[in-house]
Order: sequence, then structure tokens, then C-alpha cells
Amino acid sequence: MIRHVTLAIVSIACTWSMASCAGEEPYITTKTPLTLLSANDGESDILWRRTEEGLIDYSIKTKDSFTVIRLGPDHPPICKTVYGTVPCTIAGTPTMAMTSDGRYGLITNHGFRPKAWGPIKHATSEPVTNDDTDDATRPVEQLASPLSNMISMIDLGSPDFAVIHRVFFEDHPAHVLAHPDGKHFVVGGSENYYVFKIQAGKLVEVSRSHHGNGFTCFWINPAGDRIIATQGNLDNREEPAAIHWYSFSPQQVRHLSKVEVQEGTDTQLLPDSYILRISLDGKKAFVCQNSSGDAGVLCDIPIVDLTKDPPVINSVIKQVADTVESFAFHPNGKMAVVTCASWTYGSIAVLDIQPNPPRLLYYLDTGGIAQGIEFTPDGDKLFVGSPVTSRIDVFDVVGDFDLRKSQMFLKTGNGHCSLTLGRTWGK
Repeated sequence: MIRHVTLAIVSIACTWSMASCAGEEPYITTKTPLTLLSANDGESDILWRRTEEGLIDYSIKTKDSFTVIRLGPDHPPICKTVYGTVPCTIAGTPTMAMTSDGRYGLITNHGFRPKAWGPIKHATSEPVTNDDTDDATRPVEQLASPLSNMISMIDLGSPDFAVIHRVFFEDHPAHVLAHPDGKHFVVGGSENYYVFKIQAGKLVEVSRSHHGNGFTCFWINPAGDRIIATQGNLDNREEPAAIHWYSFSPQQVRHLSKVEVQEGTDTQLLPDSYILRISLDGKKAFVCQNSSGDAGVLCDIPIVDLTKDPPVINSVIKQVADTVESFAFHPNGKMAVVTCASWTYGSIAVLDIQPNPPRLLYYLDTGGIAQGIEFTPDGDKLFVGSPVTSRIDVFDVVGDFDLRKSQMFLKTGNGHCSLTLGRTWGK
């Protein structure tokens, strides 16, 4: 017994010594200065909060928040969470927008809630919708109406991460992305696409284009001239969601075609076929399914071939998870990772996207309802957020396909729902 203990101590000492010799720091680092922005939906507490009688407690007690995390090569993570100034919701794509220089972050919010979520109750003493909000009497940083239709712009260069501008909509703005040109930002609403630019610290509308295809989750291709979107009615449990293909210019987003499943391809779209992402080479779009919650069956990942005109779903990865939520593509062009966002547990699936069709390699554990997922620009780390644990798990990338989960993680505000990252302002 004593001999075994001695060997264990020697082994641990060697491990510590190897880590020290390798120059590893006792905290999470990145090769270059990076900022992570996490939006956190306080409403998600209803998934696990219960009354004394054991029933779901629909009374919202947690404020929405956002968390800013500074990472770099020579310092521990610097984190700050700001509560009650920016509304956000988990109902949508778990990504947001950041300016290319890292100065501003953009977060959307909308007042639509699927009926299946039940009778959520917000405190009536605070503004709840756009109609309750009065710009003239309430400072802009306090306009955090939980059911408002708005986009908030945060100054990531200020010490208090102030909200410096908001835009209100009569539409449901479900998603915002930075355009590849570094100048424009696209917002997908239930009725329109909106294009904005930033001038003098404010969002200025460039154009709006009506589509009428319903709730919108979208992605922009790397060339910046096309948009692909999953769209439909989240309350319609009978009709599958649809995928639409658009052309983009700052002056107009124009509908081109509906994306169909090619005859002979063994898959189909579902009522919850929402959220998708385009590969870094712009050739494929990977589609999430069952993205509103556990379905009790393993769903497919349909893959859209964007080299076809019009694009078509002509390949599939079968039976990946009961809920597929979001994708991240590694800079090596070989590996993709998808979040498997079960409400009771979380995981990620690692994909080899080189063959046709791509193939599933393996799974790893994460926090529950895995949401926002991003690789660092250098490809050395992967970040995966969870509303259940209110944290971001960190994975080290080794080789082309090997992910190794770190015991260290990054803490967010309650109910992480969206993640984006970019360069740190001024660095």
C-alpha cells in the first residue's frame, strides 16, 4: 500500500513538473488577445425552477445579462457580467455580432415566445414590451424590456460596457450577424431583413427587404453575396420549417429560391429544423433539427450543397442527436463540431467534413443545453456555452480532430444563450 501511494505521489509530481517545463499557465490563455461576448437569458430559469408543489415556476426572477470575457497570452481571464441592461432570448440562433475591431457588440431580442413554453410571467413593475418603454423618461442603459423587439449596441471599449444605442422594431428580430465586408450588419426578422451600418456610435438603417417567410435564423456566405435561412412558424407543429436562399447587397436582400431535399436523399426537414451555418469554404450549409428541445428521437443533420444552382440538400449525417443546436468550423477545413443540446444533458459531436457525406467521429460531454460554440481564430481552442451550468466549457485542439476538455471553464451570467468572439478593442 505504501509503495502504491509513493508511486502515485511521484506520478503527480512528474505531471506537475512536465506542465511547468511546458510553460503551461494555471489559467486559460489564448495565442492573441480575444474578447468573448455571452448573452444570458434569465427566462431560461423556468426549465428547472419549481414551486413548493413541484410545478414549473413561470414567474421570472432572474434578469437577462451579458458577460464580457477578456482572454490573452499573458494574463488570467478578465470577466464582467452586467445585469438588467440588455434583453435577450434563447429563442433563436446562439450567435451574435461584434465589430471587426472589437469595439461594439450587438445583441437582438424579440417578444415572440413559442406557446409550448407556457405562461411566462414577468414583473409588471418594470417595462415588458416596446409599448411600455419610454425613451424620453428612462435612460437608454435601463431599457431592458424582456419582451421588446430591439437590438442593443454595447460599447465594449468602455469600462462599464455601456449600452450606447438601441433600435426598436415592429418585427421580431431573431438574429444579427456581421457582414464579411466588415461594414454592415444584417438582422433577420420574421417579416423583413434589415441592413445596418454604424455611424458616430449609432446604428443607421441602410435598407429593409420584406420576405414574409416567418421566424428567421440565417447565415451569410464567405463571399458576402448570399444568405441562407431556416424559416417558418415555431407554433406550427404540423408543417416542416423551410430553407430559403437569398441574394445580398446592402440595398436589398432578394429571395432566389426555396431549398429542397434532392430525390433519393434519405432525410427530411422537421417543424423544428431551425438554425444553420455555412462552412468556411462556402460550399456547404449544415442544418440543425429538433432545435426547440428534446424530441425523444435521434435527428439527422441535412447538408445543403451550395455549389448547385439552386442549392439542394443532397447529403446527410444520420441520427446524430435528439437536439442539434449549432455548428462551429475549425480553420483547418477538416473538422466541424455540433452542439447536441439536450435539456437534461449536454454534449458535442465532432465531425469529419472532408468526405461526402461528412462522417460523425465521436461525442464529448458539455454543460446542459449546449448553445453558443466558437473556435478561436488560431484554432487552438473551442468554447461551448451552457444555460444549465451558466458557463463556457473550454476544449484544447490537438491535431486535426482531437478535442480535449479542460477542467477549467469560464463563468457567465445565468442562462447563457448566445456566444460570439473577436479581437479585443485596442489590442
